Amino acid sequence: ELQMPTLSLTSTHAVVSHGENIQFRCTTPKPRCSANAEFQLFGNGLSVSSQTHISSVTFNHNVDVSHQGSYSCQYSYQNNIKSPYSNTVNITVEFSSNPNQTHLNTIIKVFNNTRKVQAVNLQQPNISHSAPDGQFVVGSQGPVITRGHSFTIICSTESPYPGGSFHLFRGSGISRSESAVNHSSSFSFPEADYSHEGNYSCVYEVSVSSRSFRSSASELLLITIT
Repeated sequence: ELQMPTLSLTSTHAVVSHGENIQFRCTTPKPRCSANAEFQLFGNGLSVSSQTHISSVTFNHNVDVSHQGSYSCQYSYQNNIKSPYSNTVNITVEFSSNPNQTHLNTIIKVFNNTRKVQAVNLQQPNISHSAPDGQFVVGSQGPVITRGHSFTIICSTESPYPGGSFHLFRGSGISRSESAVNHSSSFSFPEADYSHEGNYSCVYEVSVSSRSFRSSASELLLITIT
């Protein structure tokens, strides 16, 4: 009689994002020497994948709403004698929307005994400007700065995570990066020049559980120099 296999999660990160890979590992406690077993992974009672190996296999899945449900595994040999089903790993995918975010906030929780995995979703940052000496006017498309005078672009966000940094983009390329202080960064331009004209945007980046996550880009801020 075959013994019950063990199903476990081998993902090492404490935090995962929507679309990331999660690995299920199915292991038999007493493999047969030189005899391959066929391992099957079941989701909600239906076979979703199978692999052959002597003692254990790893099944890879990108986390998605279609993967919600209860998972177990089973193995068999050529004589078609099947093992009992393994323990169960339950995956629940929850969705919630936030009007301050540009996309659906996806929270993914993986329950395996006491283990819990949750996604990181960052709000769209804000972008604004200031001109300390007042040498600017507000044009129809954005601020118009007087050449030779100073101005500052300010990036800010609301985030439950401490620290992080902001990347200031001009067009499609990163112009500058600054560490966030109280979830805000200021990019100073002491002397405005025509080379500073363009569309600017901000992206917030933060490290959570030794992994980096980036927000979507802010709205565009058009700077014109006159």
